[in-house]
Amino acid sequence: MPEWKYTNKKVTNEEAEKSLAAVKSACFHCEAHSNGCPLSKTAGEIKEMTK
Repeated sequence: MPEWKYTNKKVTNEEAEKSLAAVKSACFHCEAHSNGCPLSKTAGEIKEMTK
């Protein structure tokens, strides 16, 4: 099971996918994405933990 590094909580892949969908739905769809965007960063971290 993947582990969320900020809390060391183990989650199922299904939970991670649901969280990823929620973060993506909160996106403001800016014209230019930035590595500094907290939503983009969080989505990337969730995706990375499920690999």
